[in-house]
Amino acid sequence: MVKFLEEKHRVMRKSFETEMYVDGKQLPLNNFVQETIGNIMMGFSKTLKWLEAPPEKIEVKITRLPQPADVDAHIYP
Repeated sequence: MVKFLEEKHRVMRKSFETEMYVDGKQLPLNNFVQETIGNIMMGFSKTLKWLEAPPEKIEVKITRLPQPADVDAHIYP
């Protein structure tokens, strides 16, 4: 049984070490999720015209607002 599972696992190239914390608690992320989050954030950062080079480290803090608000999507707060 173990051999069968080992044969079904995929090998992937890992480019990012990604950590995620929710309410101060670190969540366990498998390699696929780490790479997915890393690639999404790198893709977002590449669209920022003021960056001169791809970043080595990206930190994101997301806080839920007490109530949703209607805002202009193109304005920097």
